[in-house]
Amino acid sequence: MQRREFLQAAGAATVAATLGKQAHANELAGDSATLHARRVETDRFVLEFSPPEPRPLRILQLTDTHFGNPDSKSQAKDQRSFDEIKQLVERQQPDFVIHTGDFINNDKGPRISFDAVDVFDDLGVPWTHVLGNHDIGARSVPEFRKLMKHAVSGEFRGDDGDQYAYRLDVQRPGQAAPDFTLFCFNSGYAEPGRKVNRQQLDWFAHHMRRDRERQDNSPIMAMIHIPVLEFEKLRAADKYDGIYGERVCFDNDTGDTFAEFKHSPRVRAIFSGHDHDNDYRGVWDGVELVYGRVSGWSGYGDLPRGGRLIEIDLPAQSYQHRLVFPNA
Repeated sequence: MQRREFLQAAGAATVAATLGKQAHANELAGDSATLHARRVETDRFVLEFSPPEPRPLRILQLTDTHFGNPDSKSQAKDQRSFDEIKQLVERQQPDFVIHTGDFINNDKGPRISFDAVDVFDDLGVPWTHVLGNHDIGARSVPEFRKLMKHAVSGEFRGDDGDQYAYRLDVQRPGQAAPDFTLFCFNSGYAEPGRKVNRQQLDWFAHHMRRDRERQDNSPIMAMIHIPVLEFEKLRAADKYDGIYGERVCFDNDTGDTFAEFKHSPRVRAIFSGHDHDNDYRGVWDGVELVYGRVSGWSGYGDLPRGGRLIEIDLPAQSYQHRLVFPNA
């Protein structure tokens, strides 16, 4: 075992001993109890899907809501966003909600409100939140996460502290291995680290080796905030469908993330946010690259706010997705 892998394992054991103090992080179920989330390691959850009748798992991707600014104009925009997100959930009936970053403007100072966490906790649907660049700032990530009562979020112990990446293994009752796996990464560090860092990529490679040992070949979706460089390559090659409305802000990514993902033939798609005026998708070198649709009115851009509904057929290990809107 390499030193980094030892540190990960040791960190997992340390944090696992404290999990009893945060029961909401270990066992979660939506109002309909079709999806039950169970934390099995600090960086891994099992999502057990058991609908009354066979159907695909429905995941609603939201992104870039930028909640929490204290001025009255922003508060009115936040309320509009809350109302539309509630409508989206009522219309689409997702089993799980994934927010792909910039949930809140945590970097704008100590007066930022975190009331949006309660709104999401009250949706009646288990959810998770991938950290974006605006999510890190005045309040620490552990403090931020302690506010979340109905969200799943994990971490592993890296060389210099906790790394906020984790996996969600989706499976049917009685299955020994997952049918599909979602890997969630933190790309929201301050400059010059606004990308999936090397410790997270080494962590991902470690999981791929461990999965091979236990013969887990489930397809993988990666959830990140800042798009990888290949989103720009896709655009430049004119191989995309959807709206390209602004320059691709891949920030500090240099291609290492996509290259690491390509080492595993299991990676089917990368879902991202960050660029509010883009919602396109396309396939690059065998991997689908997908922008979410900006979901909050407190961020820039004029696109109608909405989300992306991802439907996963677990027995077939296949998926499809489409943009969805509150009133359509």
